[in-house]
Amino acid sequence: MEVLTRWFSAIMAVLMGLPLLLSAVLQSATKTGYDERPQEEISKNFLEGSESFIDDAVSELWSAGFSKKSLTPADIDKTRYFLGGYLKFPAQEVTGIVDDLCVRAVVLDDNSGRGAAAFAWIDAVGFMNADIKAIREKLNDITGDGMLLSIDIGSTHTHSAVDTQGLWGNIPKSGRNEAYIDSVIEKTAEAIREAYNSKTEGTMYYSSKTCPEMFYDGRAPYSVDEKIHLFRFVPNDNTRKEIYITNFGAHPVNLDWSNSELSGDFPYYIEQAVTAQKNADFIFIQGAIGGAIHINTDQRVGISNELTAFQKMQEYSLIVADILYTLAENGIPVEPVLNIAHAQVDFEVNNFIFLLAERAGLCNVKAFKENGKVLLTSEIGYIEIGENIKIIEAPGEIMPELIYGGFYSADEAYNKTNYPHAPLNSYFSSDDDILVFGLCNDALGYIVPDNDYSASNEEGHYEETVSTGSFTASAFSKAFENLIAEWR
Repeated sequence: MEVLTRWFSAIMAVLMGLPLLLSAVLQSATKTGYDERPQEEISKNFLEGSESFIDDAVSELWSAGFSKKSLTPADIDKTRYFLGGYLKFPAQEVTGIVDDLCVRAVVLDDNSGRGAAAFAWIDAVGFMNADIKAIREKLNDITGDGMLLSIDIGSTHTHSAVDTQGLWGNIPKSGRNEAYIDSVIEKTAEAIREAYNSKTEGTMYYSSKTCPEMFYDGRAPYSVDEKIHLFRFVPNDNTRKEIYITNFGAHPVNLDWSNSELSGDFPYYIEQAVTAQKNADFIFIQGAIGGAIHINTDQRVGISNELTAFQKMQEYSLIVADILYTLAENGIPVEPVLNIAHAQVDFEVNNFIFLLAERAGLCNVKAFKENGKVLLTSEIGYIEIGENIKIIEAPGEIMPELIYGGFYSADEAYNKTNYPHAPLNSYFSSDDDILVFGLCNDALGYIVPDNDYSASNEEGHYEETVSTGSFTASAFSKAFENLIAEWR
């Protein structure tokens, strides 16, 4: 009976939304009905970051604060929620809870007097820029000179969370539950505020380990950031907890396609291990996961094939936690230098599926037309921590070759051309550690190199179906080149 109800509901959603769907198809195909650039809306609640960069520390100490809020809805037995991450018909409704969805926030300050930076990562498949700006608006009273100079918000990209984008409902009906979105916005703002107000002085340590066996790349050319990165903040006040900030790139998709229950996936279970073993606060910041990069849970990392996929993910989480403990012991002190710069970037939208989703109003994104092109504006960011740690913030699932190299040549690429930009790591010293904060300040889908972009949905080109279009990567590369040229 429950299955029949889901099918009836899905079919009715399509039938009732048929005029909207047909209108969206027509507008997407003809590129009509778009407004001009909404300049005021684009600039509102955008934060540029540091007014100036510094090379040397002003203070001997960092300050940091942490907060965490549960995002798991208490009314899933009464309210209809859709699971974000897997496109199904009928759409997958949430039926239960495996573990807690959360937002975790950390605020860092180099005590230079220029201001602090907030980083919050939400257990969700993606969170749109307009919703992130709504979070920033709630923090305007602590934003500005000497306060918060940057508020960066991203998604862990778990495919077992409530749909926060709107793409996973019974199309053309959005999967977004606006009351839940409002709750996420409110709780994320609260977490950032609490982290900001709880800042305390201490020392920051950084370490990383190359672990090629821990990841696999599902799309050629195979390029992966093989490192697990750890920032460990140790407060001077021994009554305060240490903070573990962990970064690597991998899809949290380990409850598989058939799952209908909420879970934070491996970030949750790594946190459980770290908080139990070290009594430390923990935040996972997603990395460069383009190319369907996943965690590796086979015998190469000592995980039995006899276990279920969920059990393998739990074992993997314990292995990562053990790596973090070693990294924590071997961390090198980081000089209190925090430089941040953001830029707004126009991306051309020429992927018909994305155009259709925007025209149908499935997600909170507003495209506009200019010079015959359909565009939307998003954000990128560049961060320097200490002397040799450089962080690239990407508004989607970025292909690692755009950062670390390994592009297809013209002979190998789908479009038989070379990618027109150098990998971004070429702009830095060989002594620099280059990290990626992915799905940061937006969720534009996959960022695929132009020369290997195919809209044909051929085998090996799934990622293009979840992308703004064929020029997204070059727009990102060019904008980032300009950003670092301005500030380095």
